[in-house]
Amino acid sequence: MRTHTIGRNFSVTVLVLLMLAFGLTSVFAQAEGGMALLSRADALRVAGELSAAEGLYREGLAIFDTSTHDGARYARICRDGLESIQYVRISFPFDEEEMNAELAKAYPAWVAAGGNARTAARGLESFVIDGKTMYSDSVIPNLQRRTMSLMHGDQEKNKYYASLVSEMERIATVWPKESWKIYDYPVTYIGKYRVDIPRSELPPSGIFKMWFPLPITLGYQQPVEVLSIEPAGYVVLPPSNSGDISTLYMEVPLEKLEGSLRVEVRFRFTHYEQHFRVDPALVGPYDTSDPEYLAYTRSSGNVAVTPEIKATAEHIVGAEKNPYIAAKKIYDYMIKTIDYSYMPHLLLYPRSELKESAYVHEYKIGDCGAQGSYFAALCRAVGIPARVPGGWQLFSGNFSPHFWAEFYVPNYGWLPVDPSVGQASLYTTMVDPEVKSAYTDFFFGRQDAFRCVVQINVDEDLIPKFPGISFLPLAIQNVDASCDAIDSSQGDSPTIIVLNHSEITVEQAEYSKPLGL
Repeated sequence: MRTHTIGRNFSVTVLVLLMLAFGLTSVFAQAEGGMALLSRADALRVAGELSAAEGLYREGLAIFDTSTHDGARYARICRDGLESIQYVRISFPFDEEEMNAELAKAYPAWVAAGGNARTAARGLESFVIDGKTMYSDSVIPNLQRRTMSLMHGDQEKNKYYASLVSEMERIATVWPKESWKIYDYPVTYIGKYRVDIPRSELPPSGIFKMWFPLPITLGYQQPVEVLSIEPAGYVVLPPSNSGDISTLYMEVPLEKLEGSLRVEVRFRFTHYEQHFRVDPALVGPYDTSDPEYLAYTRSSGNVAVTPEIKATAEHIVGAEKNPYIAAKKIYDYMIKTIDYSYMPHLLLYPRSELKESAYVHEYKIGDCGAQGSYFAALCRAVGIPARVPGGWQLFSGNFSPHFWAEFYVPNYGWLPVDPSVGQASLYTTMVDPEVKSAYTDFFFGRQDAFRCVVQINVDEDLIPKFPGISFLPLAIQNVDASCDAIDSSQGDSPTIIVLNHSEITVEQAEYSKPLGL
């Protein structure tokens, strides 16, 4: 999942995406004097009349008394609405003429053969805003990943994926020397955050709040250590790496900030390869009364188990009762059926009732986090506990947002699965079929060490809980921020300001075996 390049992250939307979560209309109905205005604003959003809706939401902000608890809560929801409208606007930068021009530049032969914006946009990659059909720039990369003639014709990418597949296949052939070992061949990384926001981009007063995602401690990811934080005076809650999510929380009093806002955080973690040798005959039964089993087999958040998803899972698995074999059937189904495409994460749940897993199921497209959520939902639908961990991948040597999935097998534990990376073998013609097959099989029950986990499942609350709706409620992969003194309807949101003026880099990496990439 990519969240640092804004346009590419918001690939699609629908009318339902503008129906914000938390029952906006019903909540506002409780605020006397604001119900009619906000009902009109809600209707305008549904109709795609965003300019008119923005005006009404600003009027709504003027109505609520923020000195009261309810007034402050209503104003927060109103600001979330304005911010979400902003995200819709920046999600769709091209009109039809501009989209056709972009397609002609990227894929001239495809356009010459009759391709255009309307045929390129699959699912919901266009939206009518203020009476005009607009397109996401994710149409360009998504079309290539869904059209193998375009992908294979790109020699640079063809070679890159050949290199990736060959290197991972090489890793797949090397099992731990001791047959009992699950975790081996670690990589130790030192990472560094750097934030440098010009004073002119921040308001004169207010509290600028920041959440920095950091590694958590797991069996395959330890030890974890924060090396330094500068300036330490901004720290309100230090990171705890022993829970389901790890964040460092800072507050900056802007009235005391004289120059640029500068922060540097350094951390170190070790991540191991995972190599599960599973004998299906030794898989035990589930304790279906165990709280963890119940938690990871229920429909929740973006891992929604809809009736349609349940029916599909039952069809895929058939009469198979062994969870390991059943999960492999689900993995194989996804490799063959789902096309990788950038997702509208910032416009889905909880900003709407459209969940990640349901979106993938309906349109048969999705990126890493969405595919992980769909795999987990399919597993949960047939009683297999599953979750969606992630944070970053480091295949290239740098931090890049990434999520995958894990499913639980009695007597073995949590096994890794990465359907979105497993599909990469489709993107090259320069590797033998046997190598491609070994590569794809590797990402079921085994995993590389080029990763960092910051949360054990999607939809984890930040610590402390984010006020209102965070930038990406599904997952935190960059520094998140909040500041009530910033009017997001008049400019960038606090998190986008941070994204534009921050970076996370690998300062050092120590590998336990040589790399071929």
